[in-house]
Amino acid sequence: MPLIASSGGQTGRTSTVSSGCGGGGCHGSSANTATTLRVQQAVDGKISVTPGSQTTITVIVAHATRPAAGVNIAVKTTATSSTAAGTLALIAGEGLRISAGELTHSTPKSFTAGETSFSFTWTAPTTPGTYFLRAISNAVNRDGSPGTADHWNWLAPIQIVVSEASSVNEYSIVDVSVAPVPSHESVSITVPSTSGEKLRISIVDQVGAIVSTNEETASGDSFRYVWDGRRSDGSLAPQGHYIVSILSERRLMKGRAIIIR
Repeated sequence: MPLIASSGGQTGRTSTVSSGCGGGGCHGSSANTATTLRVQQAVDGKISVTPGSQTTITVIVAHATRPAAGVNIAVKTTATSSTAAGTLALIAGEGLRISAGELTHSTPKSFTAGETSFSFTWTAPTTPGTYFLRAISNAVNRDGSPGTADHWNWLAPIQIVVSEASSVNEYSIVDVSVAPVPSHESVSITVPSTSGEKLRISIVDQVGAIVSTNEETASGDSFRYVWDGRRSDGSLAPQGHYIVSILSERRLMKGRAIIIR
């Protein structure tokens, strides 16, 4: 059956063994790498959650020249199956709607600086296991008609690992950027987060000694921490190399800072 182009979105396109947004003479017969997708909360291609928990997930779409994009998002039991897993729900203002147990756009969403994002919540099954977040996006020229000028591509499926917190013995470790480098005073680090997530921040010097610690609670899908270049007692930390680490229940995020006095 041919696919039908629609500015109001389509579902059932997320499997990489399907014809995607092509087929039936729609938006080109093959995926186009000019369109890229990533998931803000994923670390090394995975998201770790506990059974029955609700998580906010953000799919970010990028294209250098097109003005807008649509999306189809699903969570399934395997990377290519049609069986849904967990429960998807809308976040007001994100421009999504639910159709056939999947998410799609209401209207194409405009890019800002070459990117746009679609956030939603997913409630995990109560049964532990590995599930797959899948997405496809079509970056469009907004001429109101299908054609090869629209560039679509898939997200590489993201594993969502559902397991009890006590059964997880290892952290996912990800390197993130600290800025500015070098710095004469303060540095900042921004990491993906989930609202309500507990974070422990540590500043460690080049011999492994902890210079400063702090505990914070994330209020959204990203968390920014500024280290003022001082020890926990308020005194200036000496110049040198430091590791800024942010530890959550499942992730260790770290970056390198250089202080010059």
